[in-house]
Amino acid sequence: MDTYEVLVEQENEERVENQIRIDSLPAIEVNKISVEDPPDDVEILAGPRQFNEGDELPDEYQELLIKLIYNHAEILDSKPYAAMIESQWQLAQKMAPTQLDLMMMARFHYEELNHGFIFSKILRGLGVDFENFELRQYLFEYDRQDWLDLAFHHFLASKVGVMQIAEWNDMSYGPVANVVPRVFREERGHAGMGYRHLREMCADEKTRKEANERIKTWWPMTLDMFGRSDSTRNKRYRAWGLKKHTNAQLRDAFIKDTIPQIEALGLDVPDHLENRRFL
Repeated sequence: MDTYEVLVEQENEERVENQIRIDSLPAIEVNKISVEDPPDDVEILAGPRQFNEGDELPDEYQELLIKLIYNHAEILDSKPYAAMIESQWQLAQKMAPTQLDLMMMARFHYEELNHGFIFSKILRGLGVDFENFELRQYLFEYDRQDWLDLAFHHFLASKVGVMQIAEWNDMSYGPVANVVPRVFREERGHAGMGYRHLREMCADEKTRKEANERIKTWWPMTLDMFGRSDSTRNKRYRAWGLKKHTNAQLRDAFIKDTIPQIEALGLDVPDHLENRRFL
């Protein structure tokens, strides 16, 4: 059983206990995403959940762990991140088409703030100083103009988040591995919410044409979230049990799985290299 299937099984078990989920959020079925086996090109230096808060960590390990969380997690102590989440909520209050959509966004707002709180707490346990903390994904700095932009963000960026979080299942740092099932489950819902909203809007021919233009901006920003294909840091992440796959493997799997979903909306998939910053 691979990582995605394990996490989905855990999700199914926990759903019985979690009665406050919004049932109308269709989750992206990431257990069907096929990622190639990781290359056997690093010496493994740490096993699953080997380290916990308060342990004396190797210097390289601690530096990499902080960078990984800093680059890929939601962090409430990051003022730009908190401002981004608040701006999405304000936009939703103005533009949500229905009360159900607004309720979904309220739930999204809560869950994202909670994710930020969780990872901020983990970083504080590592002694991180949050002064001058900035967003590390330029997609998050993009000015969202309307409900269509929000839908693209939630579908594409949250789906990337799902894949990144799955990498941390049974990672070598216990406090992160422990929160993966919950964050994984909720990010799947966020991606599903975004896709639901896109499907509703793309049913209208005029909006679909506009979406076909917008995706030219959102697609390269999304693919860049995986990082550089030739990243040397990725090898160190994998050596220390902080990630499982290469950036290129995750990006390729994302592209292959997402193309049919985009085409089902009646949209054209942009060139995978056009307007990219990190190849």
